[in-house]
Amino acid sequence: MKILHIIPTLRMGGAEKMLIDTLEEMARQGVECELIVLTNEKHYFEEKLLELGIIIYYASSKSIYDFKNIVFIKKIIKHGRYDCIHTHLFSAQLFTAIANRIAKRKVPLITTEHSTNNRRRENKIFYYLDSWMYKQYNQIIAITEGTRSELVNYLEDTKTKTVVIYNGIQFSHYEHAEVKEKAWETIENEIVVVMVASMRTEKDHKTLIRASHLLPKNYRIVFVGDGECEEEIKSYAGKYGRETIVFLGARLDVPAILKSSDIFVLSSKWEGFGLVVVEAAVTGLPVVASNVSGLKEIVQNVSGLLFEPGNEYDLAEKIQKTTHLIPQNDIKYLEKYHIKNMVFNYIKLYTSLIQ
Repeated sequence: MKILHIIPTLRMGGAEKMLIDTLEEMARQGVECELIVLTNEKHYFEEKLLELGIIIYYASSKSIYDFKNIVFIKKIIKHGRYDCIHTHLFSAQLFTAIANRIAKRKVPLITTEHSTNNRRRENKIFYYLDSWMYKQYNQIIAITEGTRSELVNYLEDTKTKTVVIYNGIQFSHYEHAEVKEKAWETIENEIVVVMVASMRTEKDHKTLIRASHLLPKNYRIVFVGDGECEEEIKSYAGKYGRETIVFLGARLDVPAILKSSDIFVLSSKWEGFGLVVVEAAVTGLPVVASNVSGLKEIVQNVSGLLFEPGNEYDLAEKIQKTTHLIPQNDIKYLEKYHIKNMVFNYIKLYTSLIQ
């Protein structure tokens, strides 16, 4: 079996990290994979993929929306002899749908819907584009029931070909991570509240920043991640946050950072899954996250607490409440979020489309 995966970039993000782990597990299970990246920028995960022997095709432009990417994808599809093509995120979804039509190849198309919401759904013009795009796919994978529900509500025609396959992680990376020495001067009896998320508007770091002033002085907020809103968020923290807030940037040692923290927070305005919630739960951290579709399903499964989105008072209250709780993160119960189960279901889906 030979699968072509296509994604806009290899930057540090939830979908990107999930795909890297997926490719690693697929290699372990004997599935041959190749990867198209719709930018010429090389990022954190390339070295790991090359070690696995996975061929990576980079586009010639920095822009993931360069229309030359359609021709780029078409050429690879025509000569690659793939059994299935699996896309992730919008530019890859759209350009692959067009390229496959132009190439006139009957290769089954699969896409993963990674979020419960996006800005396109607020614009009627994009409704028609999305409607056409999803019709080109043989199967759509929703990463939670909430993700599937929101997509079907938006495009009813997707109902019959959308299945739920939960995202997964490699448990051993998190369960056995070592405690890391802190990169800052600690406060007495310090309680570290960590948020791992790309710095984008929908992740809503600002609510946690405002909540920092409502917490006792021994609480430390630590942000891990980078992104398009990084400077804006740091500036906001300077005005509205406590001066002890730490920004660690993009990191490859996230399991160790989680293991060295006390509470995990994810304050997203919307979220398809929130894979990092499972990562935090497997390291043994109590979880507090926003009560939004998709994310709440996962938080409840790891015995976490939910707060009203955008409400820093509710968030601060829930953060303090977790210090009196013992996390009920039963690893056996979380097995449905293991990468092996996810990849097994992917392979089962690919096989059904090939036959």
